[in-house]
Amino acid sequence: MDDFRAVRELLPAPPLSPEVEQAGRELLNAAFAEERSRRGRRSARWSALGLGLAGAAAAALLIAQAAPPAPSAPRASLAQTDGKRFLLAAAKSAAALPDAGRWWGATEVRGRQFHDPTGRYVLRESETVETWLPADPEGRTWYRRTLAGISPATPADEAAWRAAGSPTSWTYTRRSEAGHKGLLSTRAGKPETWSTEDWDFRILTAGKPLTKMDEVPDTPEGLKALIGADDPTTIDTAARLLFFAPVSSRTRAAAYRLLASLPGVEAAGQVTDVLGRAGQAVEYDSGEFAPPDFPGATRTRLVIDPTSGRPLAIETRSAADGLLLTYTAIRDGRWTDGNPLKNAMKEN
Repeated sequence: MDDFRAVRELLPAPPLSPEVEQAGRELLNAAFAEERSRRGRRSARWSALGLGLAGAAAAALLIAQAAPPAPSAPRASLAQTDGKRFLLAAAKSAAALPDAGRWWGATEVRGRQFHDPTGRYVLRESETVETWLPADPEGRTWYRRTLAGISPATPADEAAWRAAGSPTSWTYTRRSEAGHKGLLSTRAGKPETWSTEDWDFRILTAGKPLTKMDEVPDTPEGLKALIGADDPTTIDTAARLLFFAPVSSRTRAAAYRLLASLPGVEAAGQVTDVLGRAGQAVEYDSGEFAPPDFPGATRTRLVIDPTSGRPLAIETRSAADGLLLTYTAIRDGRWTDGNPLKNAMKEN
């Protein structure tokens, strides 16, 4: 998997050895075989969601061993009284979104925040990544990445930066909160466009592509039985499915309902994401999306637009002081019949 340039940039996880990957597939296949024989119905296949934050090493294998499903709870039990009810409104809106097309296109703004070497102000490093995944399992995945460079994170940080002489580069002798060490600069990058046979974006078991959406459960009970116990791993997996996977609208709605029912997910009220968009948020303790070298505990915030049913942003913050460490803001995600990146390459 290290050969996949895009995935090396996208996931906060170390590369998997062939032995670990094979063991995970064998566990998953055994779990699905048991589930199929027990329930006598079509089972969902899941082994990897290769999406996440930029700047890490390689794909992470999410092994979701199917567990015996819990007894079906009355639908009313999913209604939350603690402020998470907006997730149910988002589920209703998401279920109505169109999900037909030959390509899943997503544009994400990803970034990291960290203090300057003197600790006087906070810097933000960001990039835009556009990804187009084909519904055809034999098709290639297309990318366009644009580095936006480094700049002060907020107006207050900009004032402190100007007071420090408006430097355009910084040297870190120790690693920053985002894991940087060495020389950094404000220089932006030119857009890069490429394609790859990138199976890390797919469900791999039995060769099923992620775009075989009818193979993924579309009820919260089905997703919960597939993912496993109620813990941060379950929440992280549901978040990845909700934010990054080109699944059906019904499955995305089920992920919202699952999040609404999980312990450990706490309402954070109305917030504004890094792109300035208003939404409702939930938070939970997790290190899944944190920088690899960050030493402290972190909390993950999911920002949702309940009116449109669209996920807005995943933010990871320091549990100690609330500092925003990493984020992925979903600028756009949709099914369509055309791929503008592929067409642009043909024209050039």
